[in-house]
Amino acid sequence: MAQSLYEMVAELLRSNPKKYLTAREIAEWIIENKQDYCNRKMSRTTVKSEKALIRQIIAEIGRYDSATFEKLYVYRTADRPQKYYYDNKTIVIETLKCELHKNKQEEKELYPKLAQYCNSIGIQTLRIDEKTSKKDGGKNYNKWLHADVVGYKDLAAKFNEETKECLIQYSSERSYLYSFEVKDGIITTSNIRENFFQTVSNSSWANYSYLVAEGIEDKAKEELQLLCSSFKIGFIQLDRENPLESDIVIQAPKTDLDWNMINRISDENSDFRKYLKNISLSYKKHSNNDIQSPKWDLLL
Repeated sequence: MAQSLYEMVAELLRSNPKKYLTAREIAEWIIENKQDYCNRKMSRTTVKSEKALIRQIIAEIGRYDSATFEKLYVYRTADRPQKYYYDNKTIVIETLKCELHKNKQEEKELYPKLAQYCNSIGIQTLRIDEKTSKKDGGKNYNKWLHADVVGYKDLAAKFNEETKECLIQYSSERSYLYSFEVKDGIITTSNIRENFFQTVSNSSWANYSYLVAEGIEDKAKEELQLLCSSFKIGFIQLDRENPLESDIVIQAPKTDLDWNMINRISDENSDFRKYLKNISLSYKKHSNNDIQSPKWDLLL
């Protein structure tokens, strides 16, 4: 019987009991030493390059819960970057409350990494914190109202002054607005619909709407492709350790802005109002360089 991925992880760490290795280091070892596994993986999936396969293995390693690893005496650190190690004398007990808190913290760690990737492709981002939404609408009134991160792409950012002036005078389209729903870990058959329709609910107002995660389970890929095509949502695979190597796996189609929903979110959330003010400042700065530059998310 072929080895499972977590058994390969345990094999490597068991032979290096004093080493703490990242998921990327483990994935690179698997690429070098488990060629049959890699060949099977690439023949059964849409992954066709070594670089993409490494990202996929990293994401799948991160998907395993602690209990699966602990059966083979494999543990992972809580700090970042997370590292894996072997210890047959350690017993780790974590409560459900601690796990939920940890997952929430891990998701927040992805926001600046998404900002770094977006900045590399010309998109400025801003974190939209649910804590800045109004609380007077009752329980769940603003549930799934806004995404985790929003973005702005200035189509004139790299133009010279003459081209900018023409754009201002003759084009009704000066920018694209983006919305990103970020999920820690990978998309699986058990969580795909909840995560996807949360994205539909809070992101469909934008020109481009994306679900963002660290990977997707092979069995969930066909379903995600179908949903994205039906609801005009895209999917970004975010590389936690090397954000600039992230990929737009499914390109979101461009849609018209939903100004009624934009106004609804703006009424409820002060971060989103800041986002709209930033866009207005960017437009004004096209024709007046004395206007202060808008403040977007700080990068890593």
